[in-house]
Amino acid sequence: MTAYIANHQKKKRIFAKRERRLLHAIRHGLPAQKLTELAEDLRTAKYNVFKCDFCKSNSHQPHKFSLEKMADKNKQVRRWLSMTSDDIIRVYTDKVVKLSDEF
Repeated sequence: MTAYIANHQKKKRIFAKRERRLLHAIRHGLPAQKLTELAEDLRTAKYNVFKCDFCKSNSHQPHKFSLEKMADKNKQVRRWLSMTSDDIIRVYTDKVVKLSDEF
């Protein structure tokens, strides 16, 4: 399949779905084991989004390649891969608290 172009929007939708699922679980106080599983699923989805972005920017649009953007993406990938499940849960718990304070 040399002419295959991946559907990058699907990966982003999966990430958004898993993000919503984790936020919902945090709001409703699910057990820590379930939150850990959801955080791992979220990390996997985010990594897949990064891979799609990398493929899209490198192979399909070489004229739009930006070394600065790629360095920023690499930094984001390293950050996401180095975060533990507890770190991801903490970040999203802070988002839930911030959202609840706004209303």
